Amino acid sequence: MIFLGFAFNSKLIISKYSAPIGWLLVGAYFGLSCPYYIEINDPILVLMTGFAPIAGVGLAYYEIKKTFNIGNLGKLTGVPEHLIWLRGMIFLAGTPYLLVAQIPYLNRLAILFVAWQVVFFMRWTGSGDITLGEFVINTSEVPGNQVLWDDWTGNKWWLLEQLPENGMFVQLISTDGSSIGINFVLACTALQSIIVFVGAILAVKSKVNLKVRTLMIVVPLIHILNLFRNAGLIWLHTNYPEWEWFGISIFDFGHSYASKVLSLFAMFLMAIVIFEILPKLHTNVLKVIDPFFKILNAKK
Repeated sequence: MIFLGFAFNSKLIISKYSAPIGWLLVGAYFGLSCPYYIEINDPILVLMTGFAPIAGVGLAYYEIKKTFNIGNLGKLTGVPEHLIWLRGMIFLAGTPYLLVAQIPYLNRLAILFVAWQVVFFMRWTGSGDITLGEFVINTSEVPGNQVLWDDWTGNKWWLLEQLPENGMFVQLISTDGSSIGINFVLACTALQSIIVFVGAILAVKSKVNLKVRTLMIVVPLIHILNLFRNAGLIWLHTNYPEWEWFGISIFDFGHSYASKVLSLFAMFLMAIVIFEILPKLHTNVLKVIDPFFKILNAKK
């Protein structure tokens, strides 16, 4: 993030050298999470994280090709605007999310903020009689190594120890005190989806009022859709606990397959609306993906 942010914000010549390094590191970071998604059998995220290192290498090469004169590596050419936008998008989206994930207090606040609204929505609509349980820290993959937030001795201002994936969560329990078998983690907050759109919008060169208008549409809409998604998954899990399809439970099917497909479709529709308000963003996206289409046409 520092390398990409430096390349996005600085006009110094040396900043152009940092962007390829940033892409390689970003690709490696997301690629390292691929084994976890293989372990939990999440095929969509396996595909996306597995492709991340390849994308990082491709973007680094693209940066070098577009930023420098290949015949003379010491000579800088004009940096395309869409590359500057892409650097800014990843920097402005990735930095806040990674800070929330790295600072336990912010991680806990984000989880409780959304989880409370999901519980309130389900109780208000009568779709589920559940409440929030204890906030738990999972200190390792070994069963039983879980401690309550108040009993955790780790640093709550900056995560100094390596926690497993979804190492912090709040339990969802029935009003009779029994667990419903679902925990609410940071990934359930839709912070990833929201911050991607926020980064893409803030990084584009356009009028401030257009950016504000777009953010006022996108952020609340994604948040509301996510509340429906979480409530729907909980309702399916509690009402159809025995349902299975090829050994996949109703929760796993909805969480790993159906909701992801519907979420991608919803984000596609939102992108169309955003492109109408910010046509410059549409131009940047098309220019970023243009090399992939050129590769496909060349193969044909």
